Amino acid sequence: MVIRSMLLLLKRLLAITASGAFFIFINPAMAQIEEILVTAQKRSESLQDVPIAITAFTGETMKTLGVTDASDLVKLTPGLSSKSQSGSNLSYFLRGVGTNDIHLTAAPSVGQYFDEVTLTSGFQARTSLFDMERVEVLKGPQNTLFGLNTTGGAVTYYSKKPEIGAGTHGIIDGRVGNLSSTYFEGAVGFDLGENAAARLSGASNKSDGAFNSVFDGRDFGDQDTQSLRAQLLWAPSDSTDFLLQINYAKSENNGTVYKTLGSRAPNGSGAVCAEFNPLAVADFESNTSCISVPPPAAGDAGPMQRGTDPSFSSWEQVGMDVGSENLKTKGFSLKINHEFEWASFTSITALDNLAFKNTNDLDGSRLGQMINLQQDDRNTFQQEFRLVSNSDDKLRWIAGVYYLDQDSESYTGLRSNLIGGWAILPNVQLDHTRENLGVYGQIEYDLIDDLTLTTGLRWSDETINGNYMPSRPRVVGISNTTLLHADEVNSLVSAQNPGTPAFDANGFEIARQVSQELSNEDLGFTVKLDYKFGDTSLAYLSFSRGFKGSALDIRAAYALVPVSNVIRGLEESRLEPESLDAWELGYKTSFLDNRVQLDTSVFRYEYQNLQQFITLRGVPTLENAPESKINGFDANIKFANDSGFYAQAGVAYLDSEVSEAGGSSFIQGAPLAGAPEWSFSALASQEFVVGNGVLTLMGNISYTDQQASETLTAGTQPVVGAFTVDSFTLVDANATYRFGSEEQFRVGIYGHNLTDEHYCNGTRASDNANLVSPGNRGRHHANVTCMVNNTSTRTYGVSFGMDFN
Repeated sequence: MVIRSMLLLLKRLLAITASGAFFIFINPAMAQIEEILVTAQKRSESLQDVPIAITAFTGETMKTLGVTDASDLVKLTPGLSSKSQSGSNLSYFLRGVGTNDIHLTAAPSVGQYFDEVTLTSGFQARTSLFDMERVEVLKGPQNTLFGLNTTGGAVTYYSKKPEIGAGTHGIIDGRVGNLSSTYFEGAVGFDLGENAAARLSGASNKSDGAFNSVFDGRDFGDQDTQSLRAQLLWAPSDSTDFLLQINYAKSENNGTVYKTLGSRAPNGSGAVCAEFNPLAVADFESNTSCISVPPPAAGDAGPMQRGTDPSFSSWEQVGMDVGSENLKTKGFSLKINHEFEWASFTSITALDNLAFKNTNDLDGSRLGQMINLQQDDRNTFQQEFRLVSNSDDKLRWIAGVYYLDQDSESYTGLRSNLIGGWAILPNVQLDHTRENLGVYGQIEYDLIDDLTLTTGLRWSDETINGNYMPSRPRVVGISNTTLLHADEVNSLVSAQNPGTPAFDANGFEIARQVSQELSNEDLGFTVKLDYKFGDTSLAYLSFSRGFKGSALDIRAAYALVPVSNVIRGLEESRLEPESLDAWELGYKTSFLDNRVQLDTSVFRYEYQNLQQFITLRGVPTLENAPESKINGFDANIKFANDSGFYAQAGVAYLDSEVSEAGGSSFIQGAPLAGAPEWSFSALASQEFVVGNGVLTLMGNISYTDQQASETLTAGTQPVVGAFTVDSFTLVDANATYRFGSEEQFRVGIYGHNLTDEHYCNGTRASDNANLVSPGNRGRHHANVTCMVNNTSTRTYGVSFGMDFN
């Protein structure tokens, strides 16, 4: 049944190809497409020889396209989407598989790795993409060879390394553009004697925000990021080398940007506004008369209770007056390689610290009707040992062990007029540890000369321990826009009943101080057959199982529920581990002497216990969808000729749904969050000899279909439009002129989102139950919000740079 479904999808893909979706013009005289080497299987191989659906970009391509943030990869990779879970916490969705959870403890379904070290938080990717060698996007479960959770796939980043014997060399690049944006990147590599070399690199990225608050004049969408990286390579012999990497980064901004629509009638009746349609996709460029909070009842007073209209006809105007983010990362890694005659041994040791505070104005309107405060300070130690066979015989193998030990202090809090009329700040401080041990192996065996069987297995044992300390201090007299994180909260708590029988010496309620332990033991595997048609084509069929364990719940609501319900609530919200069975049929080929490359794949995913963060009748909830499925295909084509022309195009199709909802709050047949039905991208460049240099013109376009921002439940069905992101198309272009004796100098101009397409990264309705409750005259806010950033506006500027040696 699965194979039959996949063949039907393949037939549909071929029909689209034949119809002209991948039309190319073949020039009789052509140059070959540059080979990209990847390490998706822990050994260096040509991209076209790996039986995995991979999209890869070289560092030079990323530089030309202006990729400086992980989210920029989305417009180059059909089937890949991203969502800002909270602030800069980037979460990927790959082929519709991802993590839809704003909490700091949520584990990603698409793993991110930098120089083979796991990034345990999406915050870390924001500061890493400079001086890059390449990026690989691996589609489908990758649990066998990659640590932690890669249910949906893996995004792996590789930086440029020191080169022994290369002498002194480096690069300087910069861009200056609108929104007062400046980007500078530099790197220098040099020898340290005959057996060692170093590379120092850094980047600075600053810009004003495109979005201006009409209330306090601040720019939102801004950034101020500085990153540094130092690497030292020592090779005492031809068979052994040591690579030490030290990194540091910091980033500050005014927090996530929210555009907002109200849903209440402006006449004070409490009815749903006539201009608000909960079933339609919201138009955040409309200035309605709808308000976010009903006007006060007779006898009420004070600005906190007055209805406000948070909508604006200008895309760049917002109604926020709260928001901030402060992020720092630092760490080191040591990679040791040793070549035995029979195998390559690799040891990777890494230690890093991530610390941040952020405040998000979840409803996006004045006076902070719903403010979310978060804080995290985590130390992560990782160790991996790996052996990879050196033989080119019929049998090839990989074996390894991975260990992670993480210690975190996390905080989340809420301020809202829903909670004691602003007088109470419910919050949870959570000290938690995570220990993960994984043992993995993979064997490739050539059944005949061109037919290879690959089997892989990963056993993972994870234990998570959390110690909860909820509190609800009174914040009377403190401005609603005052940022209150752990230190401020502790000062407030210490003043409330310390040392009495119900409270400890620091003022925390003893009955609410609870602990929880989660244990996840899982097996992931892959079985794959691939067949080579000569030197130019490869077909493969695979079946894989990916997994993701449970995670601690850090909702601030535990400071409000009755004491007897705290432990019960933690247990009831405990997520079951999820698993994903993935069937995939793929084909890669090159023809016309490698001047054209094509890769296609069809797949069927079957989910058990998909983990989702949902809004159920106004209450944020964690829940499993019993069974879900995703069917789809993707295809990519590349073309180059000797006239300096290069083009590539890609398309992805997804059909996702909750296939079994019994016993849950989910709606059977509802599409999954982060799974647009269609996505497409195309890129073309042409080189011209102009004077003593080369002019390169490049343009790219990407399209992302309408998609669910949250998987619908019985509580969100009445407001389906509030959880739907509309389709959008982005157009970028740049022109670069390279000149000098070795074309070492470059100048250019660039434009991103040239059509000024306005779109949401995600939508949210924090209190959807009240959006459709006509008789409700309570003081519940009822805003529909749209998360945006500077990419949803037109940006442009000039670029310059040079290589030196």
